[in-house]
Amino acid sequence: LPEVDGNRIGCIGHSLGAYNTLFLSVFDKRVKVVVSSGGFNSFLKYQKGNLAGWSHAGHMPWIAKKYGNDPRRVPFDFTEVLAAIAPRPVFVNAPTKGQWFEISGVHDCLKAARPVYELFEAGDRLVAEHPEVAHEFPAAIRMKAYAFIDGVLMPHAKR
Repeated sequence: LPEVDGNRIGCIGHSLGAYNTLFLSVFDKRVKVVVSSGGFNSFLKYQKGNLAGWSHAGHMPWIAKKYGNDPRRVPFDFTEVLAAIAPRPVFVNAPTKGQWFEISGVHDCLKAARPVYELFEAGDRLVAEHPEVAHEFPAAIRMKAYAFIDGVLMPHAKR
């Protein structure tokens, strides 16, 4: 669309939208900044390794059909997804009391992706907030996410 500046595209999503935001960003380099809210952890720690929640028709059916819902057989994890986005900025909202995305599995992914960001001298571009809430995107964290996006897409704008 003519009103879209192709050099200033950001993507933000919560839950299903959060991990789809990550996937889009891996494959579309036009996305300059990413916000993922409550949308991932390591497959090994998702529901104690039971990937059935990921594998229904609305998500990723091949996880069941091809990999038998076994996290050890799936050829990728969110560790690689996050790392593949580097060095572009990523803001993660990872609630500590979420029922699907166990927080230590989120930390595993962030810890694994961080060296790739550091390799690009972009360690400050991988940011995470951990509000003590359930599967939510609280207003205060949303405001931080919006400021993060603005800081990337409009670094010289008056706020």
